[in-house]
Amino acid sequence: MHLHLPAIAPRTTCATACLSLRPLAISAGVRDALAFSDPQVKAGHRHGASLTLAGTGDAIFMSAPGAGLLPAHVVVRARDLGRVLDAIESRVASGENLSLRLDIEGVRTFRSRLTPCSADMRSVRARANIAAVAQWLRAGADPLGLGVTADAVLAPGGDWLNSVIELQHDARSAESVLRRLIGLGAGTTPAGDDFSTGALAHAWVTLGREAPIAAALRSLEAALPGLTTATGATCLRAAVRGEFGSHLVAWVRALPRVSPSRALALALRVAGHGATSGFDTLAGFVAAAAATDSANCSRLQAAKARPEDHPVSSVQALV
Repeated sequence: MHLHLPAIAPRTTCATACLSLRPLAISAGVRDALAFSDPQVKAGHRHGASLTLAGTGDAIFMSAPGAGLLPAHVVVRARDLGRVLDAIESRVASGENLSLRLDIEGVRTFRSRLTPCSADMRSVRARANIAAVAQWLRAGADPLGLGVTADAVLAPGGDWLNSVIELQHDARSAESVLRRLIGLGAGTTPAGDDFSTGALAHAWVTLGREAPIAAALRSLEAALPGLTTATGATCLRAAVRGEFGSHLVAWVRALPRVSPSRALALALRVAGHGATSGFDTLAGFVAAAAATDSANCSRLQAAKARPEDHPVSSVQALV
């Protein structure tokens, strides 16, 4: 992941409200950005902390091992995370900022990335595994973070699936849909961002960076800070470069190779992220796969009816 680095950002000196830590692992983009400044702790969460870097608009997640790896992520020992969370609490009353000095010399660096493999996604096993996950999602009675159930999102001929078809049609149509999706819903990463990330993951492995949704999101990169949260914008900027959370990457890579039961087990790990973030991401990927099948079927039927191309119908309102 390439963080938005400042043009000139002298390294900060360690003030009184500063902790020194040695991470266990760090994402490649964060490692590069640390050459310019030390991270500031923005907030603590149940499972980690949010960090920022001076001169960048990106949000960095800090956690102990076991939470999966995100594109902008620092992994530390559980006791060190506890020190950070305790320091945050002690400084709430004083109003002091808390900075971190990270010793990253020799620390493991990772980059969680998908590569195009359209043939794999078209395989019988991959399609069967996606169908199994779709069935599991549609059986859930609780609404997604999008405010509707997965059954409504994945319903053939429904507004949501028609909109995902538009994401695959051309960059102009995709941008129109993304402007309504990005920032939709509550949370650190809004549900619409998570859904878009899942759809982009499917587009990335089937079409690569030339996919209409990828082209549309690249054109929206500069506007992202005004459309969504800092964390949402960070994740979307990573996704447009093919970088996703490690649990999502592991699930997608496994689809052409594993049994349906194993595919569901890996999907459960994705679903475990956030309150509904993982479910929304899975729904986006599965919807994109269903939309691809639907669009291909429509094109085949149109080709049989008459030789000229038939455009996809205009996108319907999401909300």
